[in-house]
Amino acid sequence: MWVVKLGGSLAASDDLPRWLDALSRTDAVIVPGGGPFADAVRTAQARWAFDETAAHHMAILGMRQYGLMLAALCPALLTAATLAELRQPAGRAKVWLPAPECLDAAGIPATWDVTSDSLAAWLAGQIHATNLLLVKSVSATSLAATRSLCCAQLVNQGWVDPVFPTYAAKNACPSWLCGPDAHIGLTQALSKPAGHFTRIAG
Repeated sequence: MWVVKLGGSLAASDDLPRWLDALSRTDAVIVPGGGPFADAVRTAQARWAFDETAAHHMAILGMRQYGLMLAALCPALLTAATLAELRQPAGRAKVWLPAPECLDAAGIPATWDVTSDSLAAWLAGQIHATNLLLVKSVSATSLAATRSLCCAQLVNQGWVDPVFPTYAAKNACPSWLCGPDAHIGLTQALSKPAGHFTRIAG
């Protein structure tokens, strides 16, 4: 089972429905980014200066909103909120709808340093995924020069959050990175990721 994190930056992209269509033909678990919903939380916190815990909870609910949007755009997708639901085979792709209280119980830090990237890595470990894929609005030319990037490079580029390396290191499964056009030939790419995606090294 793959865990595929769809970046919130895809919310305004024509590639988004293409990704959903391609993923609907798999049994992947889709982790939604926060997109414009998390951006609204950042704007509100900047205006009213409420605490990190409230902002973190609101951002998680932003991911949930984005997830509901993804499921509405592609009715072939299922939705699931709990780890038990996500672990159960369904033969269809599922969209994760995270709940703040569940992540609090798991000890996830309430900070902007933890984004949907880290949560996707954490989830991959919890449901024993075979692979983790981060789908980012990164140009193909930026990834073409190498088939492998270390976590530190990704953090320095601002492509993943600072906590991601910690959660990625705890996973037994490989982590990968791709750009927004990688939905083309996705089924084949998932079967042979080394030839299509950039490996995220420790």
